[in-house]
Amino acid sequence: MNLTSTNSTDFHLFLFSTNPSTVRTALAAGVDGIIVDWENQGKKSRQESFDTQINYDTYEDLCRVREVTPEGQLICRINGFSQEHTHEEIELALKAGADEIFLPMVQHCEDASQTYDMIGGRAEFSILIETVPALSCLEELSKLPLKRAYIGLNDLHIQQNSRNIFVPLMNDTVKNIRGQFTIPLGAGGVTYPPNGKPIASKYLINEYARLGINFSFLRRTFLKDHENHSMDYMVHKIKKAYSDARMRPHDEVENDARSFRQQVESWTTNPHHI
Repeated sequence: MNLTSTNSTDFHLFLFSTNPSTVRTALAAGVDGIIVDWENQGKKSRQESFDTQINYDTYEDLCRVREVTPEGQLICRINGFSQEHTHEEIELALKAGADEIFLPMVQHCEDASQTYDMIGGRAEFSILIETVPALSCLEELSKLPLKRAYIGLNDLHIQQNSRNIFVPLMNDTVKNIRGQFTIPLGAGGVTYPPNGKPIASKYLINEYARLGINFSFLRRTFLKDHENHSMDYMVHKIKKAYSDARMRPHDEVENDARSFRQQVESWTTNPHHI
């Protein structure tokens, strides 16, 4: 089923960076926002043996990036909800000038609801859907006044013990989430379309377009590819690939989806998967 007809034609890109020079270049190239990442509590233990990226960004990093980021484009990802530290992290993020706060590892709707109340309208609020419990309360989560939601494929596939991080794109998980939310929905990451291993980014972009994914993250692979291509060129190519993917005829969408499925089923990155 092609879901793209019911969703926005825009594809937004958010770069993880604390380097002011890189931030300036990215924003000038058309990147839609910058994320400073405070999430690291418990991440090393739950993602051990998996090829993931863990950041240790600071309050000072957020302040420094604020100086070079226009209003409305600075996001801070805090740690997962806790009665002990979430309020403090929110206050620090707001003090540093965050325009939007991302709450990861949502377990229950109450986690998100309390976080929203703590923010109190002083910044936009978004969540990451990346736990099995969150999948059971999608309808409740969709009723919250969220700016956007992002599907964390890394943690979700660990919790589902799937073969690799892209299985949720094929097993109706992403389709079901998209069906519950009318706000922008993001997933995974992208880079220069011909690049990306073991599956080229262009195939992921095709699937994002098919499933109605509106935005994605730019992280270490993108920055590595930036060593060989200008930021302007890569951002243009990514957004054009998404636009082109949305224009495909139905039979091409179905053929590309089958090709993607074959690629995903051919490799395993989860060391615990049987």
